[in-house]
Amino acid sequence: MKGFKREIDSIIREARHLIENKKYHRAISELEKHKAYLRNVEYFLLLAEAYERIGNEEKAEEYFEQARFLEATIKSREQLKKSHFLIKKKEYVKAKEVLLRAIELDPFEPEIYIELHKLYKKQGLKREAAKVLKSLLTVAPFLDYPYLELAGHYYSTGNHEMVDYILSQGLGRIDKPSFIYESARLYQLIGELEKAERLLREICSREPKNVDYRQKLVDVLIGLSRIDEALFMLIDILRLYPDSPYLLQSIATVYELKGDDEKAEFFMRKAVAVSDSFIKEDSMRMLADFLIEKGKIDQAEEVLREIIETAESSWLVMDAFIEFALICMEQNRTYSVIDVAKKVLKSQLLTEEELLEFLEILSDVLEEEGHIFAAKKVCEYLIKRSKNKKQLKRCYTNINRLSELISLEKMWKKRN
Repeated sequence: MKGFKREIDSIIREARHLIENKKYHRAISELEKHKAYLRNVEYFLLLAEAYERIGNEEKAEEYFEQARFLEATIKSREQLKKSHFLIKKKEYVKAKEVLLRAIELDPFEPEIYIELHKLYKKQGLKREAAKVLKSLLTVAPFLDYPYLELAGHYYSTGNHEMVDYILSQGLGRIDKPSFIYESARLYQLIGELEKAERLLREICSREPKNVDYRQKLVDVLIGLSRIDEALFMLIDILRLYPDSPYLLQSIATVYELKGDDEKAEFFMRKAVAVSDSFIKEDSMRMLADFLIEKGKIDQAEEVLREIIETAESSWLVMDAFIEFALICMEQNRTYSVIDVAKKVLKSQLLTEEELLEFLEILSDVLEEEGHIFAAKKVCEYLIKRSKNKKQLKRCYTNINRLSELISLEKMWKKRN
């Protein structure tokens, strides 16, 4: 890069020397040699000056114009960089002014419009954001960003006709598989499933090994109640990726829709077996929900215990614990909830908010088990730590009730 800059400086220095010595034709000849790759304001100004000196006003004006345009572009890029700095500092008003100035300098640079749109979105200015996107459509009609963002805007306002109109415009100009996929996704959201299917089949034929495209087509086919077609496609993909947990989960879902619970459970368990880390946790949660729904409570409890003991996701542990607690309390096995709760507390995995929610559940379980004093202590701890008004209200109510129970118990012991 430094070598290239030295070369540019050398060319400009030599051309300036030739012009100073009135060797205009020689200067033009030397400068024109580098026209294909040089983008420098001074370079164009020197060419313009040399042509002006030999009386070629047309060429001189052409290069003066290129110099002006390039200078404006450079200044516009500087304004764009400045806006990034201001946005990081959350000085949004100044950032907007800088971006509008950048557009004035160079109204044909798409990146400036994109940054201004993102800024308006960040501020929640939906109308202004949409207006910028419409301008961007004019500036860059073959860029996918404005079509997808504007279609998303109209979807959020419930204007499905405009979603269709914008996507149709984009699809008439852009042939990228990624754009076609996103358009199909939006068509699916507005209920235009036939259009979504047509687009997805088109890109699946182009990229038959792309799992994301084919799985989205499966979703659409399920939405169209063409379950057997969806299953056939999933089995076909599975031949390419036999150990994909998400594919196995999808096949399980389709078999459940078909009413074949045996095969659904088989593929869910297979998904658990071939996955690890957070994907395994996801597969286990799916299996646990299925077993609970089908009334296989003992098996569901085993899976929930495993999630609680092995999962690295705090929200998943919390979710599994709540399900586990409900099962145990229905069976009058609150002691099991307490045992598992101790393990969860020892793991120190929960966030502060999750811990407080967890302790509230534990307080209810302790009361159910007859540990009134311990339940009251937990509530007192919650009152000191919680900032949730609803939770605090519940805790104060529980403490009043538990305090009465403790007083009654003391009176009963004195009498006896």
